[in-house]
Amino acid sequence: MTYDPPNWQWCQGASEEERKKFKSQCEARQRTLAKERDTYLAGEYITTAQLIRDCKNLLLPQLSGLKIKGVVGIPRSGMLPATMVAMWLNLPLYSLDSSGKLFMLSGTSSFGGGRMTDFISNNGRLLVVDDTIYSGTAMKDIKNKILEDAFYCCVYFRNKSKFKPDFFGKELSPPHLLEWNLFNSTYIQDALLDFDGILSPNVPHDICLDEEKYIKYITDVKPLSHRIPKGKCKGIVTARLEKYREVTERWLDKHKIEYGFLKMFPTEREQERDKNHIEEASTFKAKIFSQSDAKFFIESEVAEAIRIRKKSGKLVICPDEKDG
Repeated sequence: MTYDPPNWQWCQGASEEERKKFKSQCEARQRTLAKERDTYLAGEYITTAQLIRDCKNLLLPQLSGLKIKGVVGIPRSGMLPATMVAMWLNLPLYSLDSSGKLFMLSGTSSFGGGRMTDFISNNGRLLVVDDTIYSGTAMKDIKNKILEDAFYCCVYFRNKSKFKPDFFGKELSPPHLLEWNLFNSTYIQDALLDFDGILSPNVPHDICLDEEKYIKYITDVKPLSHRIPKGKCKGIVTARLEKYREVTERWLDKHKIEYGFLKMFPTEREQERDKNHIEEASTFKAKIFSQSDAKFFIESEVAEAIRIRKKSGKLVICPDEKDG
């Protein structure tokens, strides 16, 4: 109902009139926060959904009228926009093996089934697609591996690249972070991570009310596999109470998550936290973020992310902010 709700105890005890008034206030606040997002959250954080939109709206129109006989995706991240382009243009999809040999993802492959078995080439050129071109080195290497003439394109292009593609969606200057490889990249070593909502799903409110159920939940909950860092992050900062440190550390160890330190909310301030969770949690996280040499913070809640950014003056990423 609301964008930035108070604690659950207040909601349960509020009158209908108080609820309506608060709903109106929250709706007004939501409109204000929407305007603040571009300012206070990471403007150069690109989500997968945004990549697909930019591919369709910015890159695809430039390909109209070209004589293309097939689409080549650059493994791995280039395969996503390449697959979309091939689907939209109804063309066969190719990739490159580890030796640089071109192969079709169709007929004899386990990916394309038999849908392209009867495809007849229109004698056009191949279209080589990547998600980004930063230095241009990778694309230059690919061009040397593909002997025949081809078109080269990407969704995002750095204008200082050594290789300029034939087509690109838009220029994207550094620094920028990409959702689809953020947790696999070396950038993660400079990041502080929220816990609930990033590494694992948020704990449902009804479970939070029963400590026995709460402990069982945080013990057994499955990780969000697409957000598990492949390397060691600088640290984890959570509003979970310090008294749950042992079960939290066991869970992190069980799922082989490496981290520099784990900061948890002081147990003696539990009531203070619960009275104004968003404000108290964001203040706690912002203080640790400010005192650390971490380059950015990955926070699951939009309202907290905005406050952490304001309080710390540093880069905050909220994965669900743009597309959640």
